[in-house]
Amino acid sequence: MDLQWNERQQALRAKYAQIGSQVDYSALHAGRQAFDQDTWDRLLEAGLWKIIVPAEYGGEGTDWWDFTAALEGLASSVRTPGILLSVIAQAGMVHALNLFGTEAQKRDYLGRILKGKLSATAIADPDTGTDVRSTSSVLTPGPNETFVLNGAKYNIAHAPVADFTLVVCKLDGHARDGISLILLDAGTQGLEVGEYDQKLGNLDLPTGPMKFNNIPLHYGDLLGVPGKGLRNLITFVSLGRLYYGLVSAWLVEPMLKAAMSYAQQRQTFEVPVLEFQYVQKKLTDMRISAEAAKWTAYGALQQLLAGAPEAGMTCSIAKLVGAEAITSGAIDLLKLYGTKGYHQARSPPSSGMRLPSALWAAPKRCTDATSSAR
Repeated sequence: MDLQWNERQQALRAKYAQIGSQVDYSALHAGRQAFDQDTWDRLLEAGLWKIIVPAEYGGEGTDWWDFTAALEGLASSVRTPGILLSVIAQAGMVHALNLFGTEAQKRDYLGRILKGKLSATAIADPDTGTDVRSTSSVLTPGPNETFVLNGAKYNIAHAPVADFTLVVCKLDGHARDGISLILLDAGTQGLEVGEYDQKLGNLDLPTGPMKFNNIPLHYGDLLGVPGKGLRNLITFVSLGRLYYGLVSAWLVEPMLKAAMSYAQQRQTFEVPVLEFQYVQKKLTDMRISAEAAKWTAYGALQQLLAGAPEAGMTCSIAKLVGAEAITSGAIDLLKLYGTKGYHQARSPPSSGMRLPSALWAAPKRCTDATSSAR
């Protein structure tokens, strides 16, 4: 494992950081729910998906470290995670197709991804959540290698706008095994896509439900062997987990820089709040948590690519460490900024540093003491 980016990866990181810095979230901050198609198109034009699509299918190779450098660059400059979650979901689909797709599936679906088409992965059931072994989405075998799919899924990223979806189901007659993976095109007979979910956050990540009503399928619609899909699912879902941890670490980075500047300028009891040990500790804890999440994600990727047996566990740890870093950091920032941390600003700070909408605050002197400053 190389512990530093090479020159090519540094260039990729800078390139995608620049794209992230151009994102305009004015509509999102106004409460309008919409997928960020403009940024998605810029990522496509920059060649993001070519990095991980093999050359024989129209890409430039399969280098997940190069892709990771690009994702890290994007995460270092984007201020809300919606577009990052979309990128991670699409990367998981590429990984799944690379590992388990047939030649026909790779040429078809990787070709669509290289054209910017969105994919979705339908895992959670309305009644059993992500306990995939208990899924009530059932695949019933028929004659001549045909199947019929029935069931429902919910909380599916990209469901309302996806060009195709990977559906997790199980073979009829199996209790908690028989997991199968189905590739399903938008507009397929019997596929019902619900309305956009109304959510509290991530408004630029469209999610929604799907229903499957006697959908006719054939063997070529299955990703991998029917009834043997659980291990395959864990393999490519693990990639997404470690990436969640990585982007969480990098989303904290600009918040921490802005918070340091604010804490130096904000005064209470006639001294900058940065001089209080409580504030110093909280900012230090944010840095430690972000670094821990970052390096756990790097290690998880190394294990996953090497096929290490413990990779799945490490990827899950990376996701957990990253989630704790960003959620605990957000709470500490709310304390630091006080009332300003709860208000949604109409414009970013003049310093150019942006915070998530709930944490924007102008870096100017403020005398309203908060519990954290005391």
